[in-house]
Amino acid sequence: MTGRTMLFDIEDASVRIFNWRNLRHIDWFLPLVVIILAVIGWATMYSAVRSSDIIYFRRQIIFFFLGAAIALTIACIDYRVLVSLAPVMYVGSVLLLLAVLFMGTRVKGSERWLVMGPFRVQPSEITKLVVVFSLTWYLVAIGDRVRKLPYFLLAFVITGVPILLILAQPNLGTALSLAPLTLAMLFVAGCRIRHLAVIFLLGVSGMPLLWWQMKDFDPELDRPQLATSSESAAESTAPRRSLFELRYHQKKRIYTFLHPETDIRDSGWHTYQSRITIGSGGISGKGYLQGTQTRLNYLPEHRTDFIFSLLAEERGFVGAVVLLGLFASLLLRGLMYARDCPEMSGTLLATGVVTILAFHVFVNIAITTGLMPVTGLPLPFLSYGGSFYMTTMTCIGVLLSIPIRRGMFIS
Repeated sequence: MTGRTMLFDIEDASVRIFNWRNLRHIDWFLPLVVIILAVIGWATMYSAVRSSDIIYFRRQIIFFFLGAAIALTIACIDYRVLVSLAPVMYVGSVLLLLAVLFMGTRVKGSERWLVMGPFRVQPSEITKLVVVFSLTWYLVAIGDRVRKLPYFLLAFVITGVPILLILAQPNLGTALSLAPLTLAMLFVAGCRIRHLAVIFLLGVSGMPLLWWQMKDFDPELDRPQLATSSESAAESTAPRRSLFELRYHQKKRIYTFLHPETDIRDSGWHTYQSRITIGSGGISGKGYLQGTQTRLNYLPEHRTDFIFSLLAEERGFVGAVVLLGLFASLLLRGLMYARDCPEMSGTLLATGVVTILAFHVFVNIAITTGLMPVTGLPLPFLSYGGSFYMTTMTCIGVLLSIPIRRGMFIS
């Protein structure tokens, strides 16, 4: 039985389940990059909210320290124990997603939150990491059988259940983030390339369905009849031809992306102003706290989805490249952990976590620069949001736990 294929059993652990002395063996390069990104996030958040509500800045700092405590705690845990608990995590995650559909709090037209006392929790964020652990557990369990089609397809069933529940909220951005991590983990697990190619072609074949939904769409003619002044409230009651048909606001975002000149003052306002904001920064930026697009409230959501635009306005092209370099360093370090880990579960965990972070970085920046339609994906360490920040820091904790145990496995 090799270390790369065995299914972990808690009784077989070669190290203690929880050992705080693991912190002595942390690769401190990764925490250093995370701290630098967090400080950049604090400075950018302060600039975004200083003239409106400084509490978001204070909360962002609290989120970081809470997340750091979670990350260090996870680094002290043998990650194989967490992988062995993946089936329980998966069932709990599905139950939380179902609870969102029946008891969730509606925010901006989507039921994405559960209220637990003074806290609001976004189960879809937790689900991303749960899917990583669940796929790791499954792929390690089946080993080389992943090359057989039935076992290969079952991985998509594991991912597909939470995807459908998240789409039903609806939360298209988070649902889409689960697809690339599934493909990446299957590839690393050693599946057949032709199986992945077929899945890719099937995904591309879904374009006609998107075309069918968009072919007769007109943002003016198809606008829901508003019973109130809130468009998002009306969207939830608008008739739909199928369960997972795109909502009006989602169709409008795609339409505006394809025809940006048609609705600059309404649905195209975000992308239009974001591109102006980024471009106005030039090479070196306007200077810290000197951004005009955000200070005068031309750019919406500048503390969440479009915070990269604020950074580019104040820090310019140079500042944006430095930020991208820091993200690249973090992601490459995670890939090094995946490459060097002698045990398959660690390799798969690192792959899944890096894919989550990379997807958020790539899609968020592509949205702010107008290369993709607006889907509402936050930028790690910069965008405001407690659930997402906790998920990001948990990802860091998982990465930190992997190189600590290098050399502890029998090959």
